[in-house]
Amino acid sequence: MDDTSQPSASADEGPAHSALRCLTLVARHHGLDVTLDRLVKDFGPSSDEATSNQLVTLAQASGLRAKAVTLDWDGLTKIAKTFPAVMKLKNGNAMLLVDVGENPKLSWAKLRDPMSPGELELVVDRHRLEEAWSGEVVLFSRSYAISDETKPFSAHLVASLVFRERRIVRDVVICAAILSLLALTPVIFFRLMSDRVFQSHSISTFIVICLGMAVLTAFDVVFAAIRRYLVLHLTTRIDIKLSTYIFDKVLSLPIDFFERNPIGLIAFKLSESNKIRLFLTGQMFGSVLDLGILLVFLPVMAFFSPILTAIVLICCVAIFTWIVLMMPLMRRRLSVVVAAESARSSFMIQTLQGIRTVKSLALDARQRKLWDGLNRRAAMARIAEGRTSNMVQTVVAPLEKLMVSGTFAYGVYLATANDDPISVGGLLAFLLLSQRVATPLIQAAKLVSQLDDARIAIQVVSNVVNQPAEEGRSGHGVKTPLQGHLEFSKVQFSYKGSTRRALNDVTFNIAQGTTLGVMGRSGSGKTTITRLLQRLHSDYRGSIKIDGLDIRDYDIDHLRSSLGVVLQDNYLFTGTIKENITIAKPNATYDEMVAAARLGGAQEFIDKLPRGYETYIFEGSPNLSGGQRQRLAIARALITDPKLLILDEATSALDAESEAIVNANIESIANGRTMLVISHRLSSLVRCDAIMVLDQGTVHDIGTHEELLGRCEIYSSLWNQQHQHQQGASRAAQIRPKLAYRGPRI
Repeated sequence: MDDTSQPSASADEGPAHSALRCLTLVARHHGLDVTLDRLVKDFGPSSDEATSNQLVTLAQASGLRAKAVTLDWDGLTKIAKTFPAVMKLKNGNAMLLVDVGENPKLSWAKLRDPMSPGELELVVDRHRLEEAWSGEVVLFSRSYAISDETKPFSAHLVASLVFRERRIVRDVVICAAILSLLALTPVIFFRLMSDRVFQSHSISTFIVICLGMAVLTAFDVVFAAIRRYLVLHLTTRIDIKLSTYIFDKVLSLPIDFFERNPIGLIAFKLSESNKIRLFLTGQMFGSVLDLGILLVFLPVMAFFSPILTAIVLICCVAIFTWIVLMMPLMRRRLSVVVAAESARSSFMIQTLQGIRTVKSLALDARQRKLWDGLNRRAAMARIAEGRTSNMVQTVVAPLEKLMVSGTFAYGVYLATANDDPISVGGLLAFLLLSQRVATPLIQAAKLVSQLDDARIAIQVVSNVVNQPAEEGRSGHGVKTPLQGHLEFSKVQFSYKGSTRRALNDVTFNIAQGTTLGVMGRSGSGKTTITRLLQRLHSDYRGSIKIDGLDIRDYDIDHLRSSLGVVLQDNYLFTGTIKENITIAKPNATYDEMVAAARLGGAQEFIDKLPRGYETYIFEGSPNLSGGQRQRLAIARALITDPKLLILDEATSALDAESEAIVNANIESIANGRTMLVISHRLSSLVRCDAIMVLDQGTVHDIGTHEELLGRCEIYSSLWNQQHQHQQGASRAAQIRPKLAYRGPRI
């Protein structure tokens, strides 16, 4: 990686602006729409590359936080979590630093060249990097306002959800303040009863005090009910927004995230959001609001007895200090519990999903043994965490009792010894005050521990929802109707973790309204083509166009809803047959539904069902055969009348009769739409306008059925294998007359 390898703009091309191009890539990574034209306009007419400080200024104006630093290699390895970052080179250009890594044999860095076609990624070793790198790096992070709900899932996001409900919070605070003042009512009541009524024996004073107490109690009941209602309303709104945010984030994750992570583990991590909800509804609001009592009660307590007030505060500080000291140990114990229970939950869901395999292979004993091991691990973790909690409570409990009983005993001692004269009414009032003050103080101390539990839950949930979303969900993509002209040009793609390319320079063209069959051995890249066409993966090289427009320019939801896709194994949702067929078009008419079912070959068996289209499909669709499920999936894909239809081994699960029905309808299905038919059964491809043969990720040949039989060894060999029974039957028919029995008849 020397200076000559760096892209440079010619005089005709104008300034290269590699640093500004890098900034647009960083902004895109953080979900911001920042164009190069805007950055160039803000940067000014200078033909020089932007310096690190200028890049920081432009980034901050674009909604990012940025910081220019000078580092060495060791420094780079410590800031990997902040990538991507902009790296300034000695020749003045800039490149995007994507990742760094070290192993015993090699230290490497992955860079992205913003000036190359397709933003080419380069992997260079440490030595070459240090030769070209100036040492300057600009680090970036997203800058969010406190009310911005698009920020990553974190405690700040939860705070922003609360902030958005500031009117309700204001009303809750007002109610809490009034209740804090009304909380003095019992204290004043006992003080007046003991000091005024007992001593003067005045019935009129007694009646007035009781009436006043009744009125204030009524106000207390009303405002307490209002506060509970407001808190319930507030926490419910936050819970709904939180749940909606998490679900939206999960739906926007790329497909490979779900394919690389166990569904059970994902489900368990997301279920940890319940702890956040319980913390908000059960602990946080109650404890924080009750702390307002301290502002009223502590001065009153100090008025009665500064010494007793100091004892109460000392006990509270001791409780708080003990809990804080034990927090690291409690955090470690809780992390072990979360890991153990997530593994157990993942295993449970995996077993339920594969229950048919468990039953058919008699794996019950194996699953029980593994479950017992996971159960034991979770139980031991829970016991360890419970012991730690018990240790904390063992110290806190006597301090709580000492706070109330000890202060009362010491107050009696002071009253008896006359060292600090205090009346009986004053002592009773102080006792009530100390109880009311002790509760929020102890809750506040425990809140620190509960806050730590919620923080761990936030971290667990964020490990899922803060994954990078799939590209194309900016909402600014093209949404023009698709016509069906499909082009692949030099497409290259590799799955993550694989060293072999799944597709290698794949190029083909499907004219609008024609049908292309695709065949090849297992692993040749057939299904990969359909996945890229649906933009389930966006990290490919080359070009994929529909109607002359790159699919990356389409809005991803519009693109997928415009495609009809039938897979080898299709999932049917719980509900009626009608709901499953019309799920992509809920407003479809009855005639449209029947037409789609008839075209997909499903009408034949639906009519024989007792309830027809209202037949209920259970989870996993056990009440339907594989062929019936497949035909319903074809009908579901046709209900939107897509102009581009993908059949990926769509007839592989069908029996001979069902396959014959679908194949007979292929011409009707293909009428007016472009079709991509993938099948290992070559008889399903004979009627296609052309057939493409894939081999190890490359296009081996394209032609009609007759042409491929004559010139393509892969195609003709597979055709002969699949139809040798017909050839054998033909030979048997020729031989049979020669072997006929010619002996005497009986």
